[in-house]
Amino acid sequence: MKCTICERRCDIEENGIGGCGMYTVRDAQLRERYPDRYLAAIGAAIEAMPMVHYHPRGKFLQVCTVGCNFSCQGCVSEVLTHHLSAIEGAFQEMTPEQVVQKALAEECLGIMFCFNEPTVSYFTFRRLARMAKEKGLLAGCSTNAYLTESALEDLLPFLDFVNVGVKGASEKAYRTCGITDVAPILRNLTTLHRSGIYIEVSAIYRKEGDEDIVELARFVASLSKDIVFQVMRFVPFGDATVAMEPTVFEAESVCRKLRQHLDYVYLFNTPGTDDLNSRCPECGAKIIERGFFGPMCSNLFRHTPDARCDCGFKLPIYGEIHDARIEESGYFGGYRTVAALNMIRSILFLLGVTEKADIDAVLVKVLKEDFIKELYNRLNRMESYFDTVDHFAALTGRKTRGSEFRRYVQSRVAQVEEKVQGLEKPAVYYSLGHPLIAMFEDKLESQLVETAGGALVNRMIDREKRPGITISNEQFCKLAPEIIIVYGFSAWPVEDFIGYCTGNGLDVPAVRTQRIFHLHPYRSSASPDWILGLLRLANILHPEAFHFDMQKEADDFYRTFYDMSFETGALRGVLGPHARPSQRTGSAPCRDQK
Repeated sequence: MKCTICERRCDIEENGIGGCGMYTVRDAQLRERYPDRYLAAIGAAIEAMPMVHYHPRGKFLQVCTVGCNFSCQGCVSEVLTHHLSAIEGAFQEMTPEQVVQKALAEECLGIMFCFNEPTVSYFTFRRLARMAKEKGLLAGCSTNAYLTESALEDLLPFLDFVNVGVKGASEKAYRTCGITDVAPILRNLTTLHRSGIYIEVSAIYRKEGDEDIVELARFVASLSKDIVFQVMRFVPFGDATVAMEPTVFEAESVCRKLRQHLDYVYLFNTPGTDDLNSRCPECGAKIIERGFFGPMCSNLFRHTPDARCDCGFKLPIYGEIHDARIEESGYFGGYRTVAALNMIRSILFLLGVTEKADIDAVLVKVLKEDFIKELYNRLNRMESYFDTVDHFAALTGRKTRGSEFRRYVQSRVAQVEEKVQGLEKPAVYYSLGHPLIAMFEDKLESQLVETAGGALVNRMIDREKRPGITISNEQFCKLAPEIIIVYGFSAWPVEDFIGYCTGNGLDVPAVRTQRIFHLHPYRSSASPDWILGLLRLANILHPEAFHFDMQKEADDFYRTFYDMSFETGALRGVLGPHARPSQRTGSAPCRDQK
């Protein structure tokens, strides 16, 4: 029979499975494979959806399942769909009554289905939304809006708010997602608006994608210029390449173009940008300040009373601004979990575990044991990183391989540590892209700067432990770094970084001497090839002492552990922890961005 939920309209045989992997047919009836089962149900601020003008900082119960009816290049959460048989072991079975009771008990304003596509759990979400409305709660979702007209019509009575994630205004923009027709999405966006549902639009912006996103903005403006338009600067994950990522300046430039058509345009995935803040259109004063909070998310950390400017202008906010800071009640769910699963997968690739069934078996085990809760901390300390690799090596019967990795990397670490003894340590500032966004000192990247013989000035910063918050110009200048390392090769080219500093009075030795560096194509993050980032750092910080041949070192590492050249690995996406097993060849391994 034909599935009537989304516009893919899959033909599903009895006991077969649809294209999204979440529907089957039993007794000639279309059924969900995992009804009333959730990957997460945790209290979170609505900015995690993301929403910016709807009940700002309001607490909602965030629920998600797994799966998507799209297959997009560069998907953030691909691991949740590619390894469904592993993830299903972590499902929580909850009736609509239980979910609603949890929302009420935690004093949530409502339910928000986000992070994965609700269309693939349509009946579960519709039951939940109906129950939420009956109990006086708000109900909404984040969706790609590729529903059939009948499916959307049946859902409308139970919806209060929706974030519509759009890839563009053309069929070309959707081809990489396996979709050929954008018309149903634009049709459903129109239906939602005309039905009185509060909507915000999230739109992907890829490099050289100005024309398409401007065309989309024109369409949205034809519905209403007041609709909030969120620009999602594309960040490459999975099989996407850095060539697809626009610079921050390019993204900010396109936002200015979009404001010719729409009144409220915000830029996401861009730490430190002023375009995530709400400013008064009359006098330019800041009304709401927000920070980067992971892919597609933000956090509201400062606002004027009642979102009103001193000049009298009031920002059109739906509902009140809530002042209580929200502590998440659980770990599983959200980008942190996806990142943790991808970190595990990257270690498995290193160990030569590339078969999907073998990877699934490991993921099932770590999910059941709650291993990922401490994974971030473990992988941000050098010694515990080796212990983590040893753990998975033992789990998969590859102790020899794990020991080989430890010996290989530790020998090079020791070589660096020995040589930096007695050398004068230059003052090093590690920037998370934007000059005023400082890398946290407890990250592996920061540890490697110090291992390479640098004095990390980030440790001198007195700041809130929240991501996306800028330090002041005065703080930056007081740090007086001699060398700056910039995370984000594509987002912040060196010339853009220097241009921002000189244009904003950030006069420090590193800017004057232009000693500002990216590590690209090498990295110092928590992926297994972080040793290459350390060697590159040693070359940068102490050119008088280190002359590592980086191409040779990179090829040596990749041939030893991946059975391929570094260049081949980069082309196949092996560099990132988000690489898919299907991309690998040889005996060794190789919330959808809206």
